[in-house]
Amino acid sequence: MDTAISDSEIVSLIFPSLELVSIRGTHVTVSLPRAMPTPERGTLMLEAEKMLRQQVDPRIEVFLEPKGDMNKLRLKLRGVKV
Repeated sequence: MDTAISDSEIVSLIFPSLELVSIRGTHVTVSLPRAMPTPERGTLMLEAEKMLRQQVDPRIEVFLEPKGDMNKLRLKLRGVKV
């Protein structure tokens, strides 16, 4: 199979509940547009990776985009020394 994955291939194959963030070789990063329970999110990610491996390249790995710390108090206190 071809090692290069085109954005159009991914966009046409990806589940509608996932948004494509980036593609680097066989490393595909996606995000979730809405909050989702952990078991449901895990199942969705595994199914997306399985489908992409079958249809595009068996070496594909799908990762969820990491989220930063969204705690407003910690964001305000960054850089403050006590």
